[in-house]
This record gives sequence, structure tokens and C-alpha cells, in this order.
Amino acid sequence: MDASPLPDEHKLLVVDDEPLMTELFRQYMTRRGFQVLVATTGAEAIRIAGQEAGISLVMTDMTMPGMSGVQLAEALLTELPGVPVMIATGHDASSGIEGMPTNVVAVVQKPFQNRDLIRNIRSILGLPAESS
Repeated sequence: MDASPLPDEHKLLVVDDEPLMTELFRQYMTRRGFQVLVATTGAEAIRIAGQEAGISLVMTDMTMPGMSGVQLAEALLTELPGVPVMIATGHDASSGIEGMPTNVVAVVQKPFQNRDLIRNIRSILGLPAESS
């Protein structure tokens, strides 16, 4: 189901070292009215964050070469103050955001269902739930 465009454009930055994951996420979220920027490294994400205005949320993989998702979230505290970060992990996510940088608002377990992910993102952004 394709959603109508969102009333205010919401720009998401997704960071994952697996290009297939970023492309699938980009396609799925674009069909739901979001603008999606993609990065495959933490350094690339920081560069994009410094160049792009209006990023609403960052979703990053926890484990990436060179810079972890937690390290990226820490770096984004100054680059994107006030922008929430969601971390996706293939490991146990039950500890949640405890001990994470203050901008981390959720840790989600991979693999995840797309409908659960969109529900979580819309909730973080204060948007109404998608109609079925």
C-alpha cells in the first residue's frame, strides 16, 4: 500500500554497510512518503549530516566496519542536535537504550517486520499511524 505524501517532508538517513539493506529501506520508506538518504559508513553519514538540512531521524546498523552505530550516534550529537537515532542490531536488543548516547531513542532487533519498523518511526516522529 502506498501512503499519501506526508504533510511535512520527513527526511530519514539510513546507515548500513550492506547496500542491499539501505536500498530496500529507501524503497520501502519512499513509498510511504519519506525522503531517504543513504550512507554505507559512519564517516559518510557524518558528511551527509553536515550537508543536508532537515534530517528528521537517523537509523543505523549497530555493527559496521570503522565506526559502530553507537559511535556514529555519539558523533551526531553535535552534527545533528535534537535528531533522534534508531539503532538496528542482529544481536540481543533487550537492553534497549540503556547506556546509549542521549540521542538514541530505540534499539530494534533485526530482522524486523517492515510494518513494525514504520510504526516505530512514525511514533518517534510524532506522526499518526498508517491506516491499514
